Amino acid sequence: GDSKAQMRSSPQLVLGLLAPLLLAFDVPVQPDPDTHRDLPTEPHHSMHTPMDQSRVYWFWGGSTVVAKRQVRLTPATADRRGFLWNDYPLEAPNWEVEFDFKCHSKPHFGGDGFAFWILDSSDDPVLKSEPDSLTGPLFGLKETFKGIGLVFDTYDNDGDRKNPGIFVLDNSDGGKFVGNHDNDYSNDMYKKTPDGYRNPEFSCQADYRNTKDAVRVLVRFLHKQLHVYIDTRDGQGWRVCLAVAFERDFFNHHMAFTAITGQVADVHELTSVSTRYLDDSEADFDDYLLMHAEGTNRRSGFTQLLWVVCMLAGLVLNIMCGMEIYKFHDYSSSGINSTLIADNLKFYAWPHTILHFTISGLLLLLGAWFGVIINLPIVGYKAWAIQKNKLHLDANSVGAEAKIHSGSLLSYPNRLYIMMGFYAVTQIYILMRLSS
Repeated sequence: GDSKAQMRSSPQLVLGLLAPLLLAFDVPVQPDPDTHRDLPTEPHHSMHTPMDQSRVYWFWGGSTVVAKRQVRLTPATADRRGFLWNDYPLEAPNWEVEFDFKCHSKPHFGGDGFAFWILDSSDDPVLKSEPDSLTGPLFGLKETFKGIGLVFDTYDNDGDRKNPGIFVLDNSDGGKFVGNHDNDYSNDMYKKTPDGYRNPEFSCQADYRNTKDAVRVLVRFLHKQLHVYIDTRDGQGWRVCLAVAFERDFFNHHMAFTAITGQVADVHELTSVSTRYLDDSEADFDDYLLMHAEGTNRRSGFTQLLWVVCMLAGLVLNIMCGMEIYKFHDYSSSGINSTLIADNLKFYAWPHTILHFTISGLLLLLGAWFGVIINLPIVGYKAWAIQKNKLHLDANSVGAEAKIHSGSLLSYPNRLYIMMGFYAVTQIYILMRLSS
């Protein structure tokens, strides 16, 4: 009586063991670089809808137009240059700027590009006699700027198919910046990555043109390192773009945005700018964690779900097989006769088989051929056992003379040990695929 009660409680025990895992997988945890939303936004460095109400903090010129819903740096018209200058300098050495933008036009290709700048106060156009003194050929900026720029180079001038590209230009000495526009500034990019950084990328590519929703960019300057993340609103969330290190901070510098069109032309629009000051005690975000998550997130949601189901089903199967082995040895050592042992263990036969067939079918559906091949011997054996009506347990199957009476080459516990080995290898394979 007690042994049967223990058997009936086994499924509840398995579910109890799995409950924390099921809850953990209910909402996947993804690293998120956007961790400072609880910090106050600096209004004099920011712009939100209605955008024109924030214009008292900004100065603009060239082709730029400030409207309620957006700041349009350039229209989709050839040979236009526009800029947006923040009148207030950055009053902290550590900061982050998150901005949303749209880059669009009807042709499949457009240009030329736009940029986000951190500039010395000597470039302040308000202090110049010429109101458009900030504009020039360098993505809408003059070539004698003093500072750094995060460039979004849209048009592919050299035909190497690495555009739209995002990279950093540095001209901290304030002299005339001489770059090669024809090769998309590939030799002029700022390439000093942080020491010990596990993502040695100083540039990235991103398909930010003609997106349905505004693209998000997060620029974080912390501990003299500039990290850039981008979200093209394709359902994948933030991804790491680049990281570069400097010998100095840019305290008391000004933010600016510029854009330019050439023979091909895009509309360049800002729809939101949010700036936050960061404390020096802030911990650096580990870009590697986000990069590792990107590979998983690029899978379709349905495929990812199937792998998670496989993993959970495999875990249940391994626990069930382990419990079956434990129960068999427990009953055998207690001197219970073979008939009662078989009666207590027969519960496992069909759930065990159905679960294994389900996992094998999912692996086949996922095209995971290594996993399918691993499980073929067990699938074949179980199919044979079902056909021969040998899947059920009886006294002859579990007794001391089990091999003689059942006609099997292996005893019942040895078959379980072999199956457990196959299940464990399969589970390791599934976990490796999930983490790849």
